[in-house]
Amino acid sequence: MEKLKYGQPISLRLSNYLRDFTTKEDVANVSTETGVSISTLNYVKRRANNVSEGNEKGIICLAKKALENAEAKRKEALKCKKELSLILQS
Repeated sequence: MEKLKYGQPISLRLSNYLRDFTTKEDVANVSTETGVSISTLNYVKRRANNVSEGNEKGIICLAKKALENAEAKRKEALKCKKELSLILQS
């Protein structure tokens, strides 16, 4: 995946990851933490706005949150798989 480039939208892949693995609450929390507005984060997330020096910190923070959420979903899926396997074996 490419790095963030000022003056360009985020990649389609990153946009999909941010949409799939972050919530409205995550965006609101990142906004509070970084000072980047909720609307700016959402516009960049949807590729309707470009990355800039002013919003880069918020996008990076949002990507970190997406990573945490993806890992939590992976662990949940593994637990589900294990429990379902046990049910199907009985």
